[in-house]
Amino acid sequence: MILSAILLFTLAAAMGLMLAVMGARHQRSYLKPGLGHAGVAILAFILLGIQIFRGPTNMLYNSAALLFALALSGGLVLLALHDADRPQPMVVVGIHAVIALAGLALLGLGYAR
Repeated sequence: MILSAILLFTLAAAMGLMLAVMGARHQRSYLKPGLGHAGVAILAFILLGIQIFRGPTNMLYNSAALLFALALSGGLVLLALHDADRPQPMVVVGIHAVIALAGLALLGLGYAR
């Protein structure tokens, strides 16, 4: 189950990169692909939560879940700031991405151990 979460978070990261590039290149934000990115990430977050509560204790998984929860709050801020005619604030996008990628790195380290 944890491998499924890692793969889904990786897919969400690729989708997020696509959204960031499209937003920077076309100077607008895209709601439907953004909601798809959020849906994949939330599904992965649910799988991670199931693993945390049902599996053995792994502090790296717990730390990754905390970082993903912070990234989720950043994503909610981006959703609240959505305006179809303007790009998302790239500072917030960057913070959201760095936190999520740090969580993905911790998740990968926890799986490798």
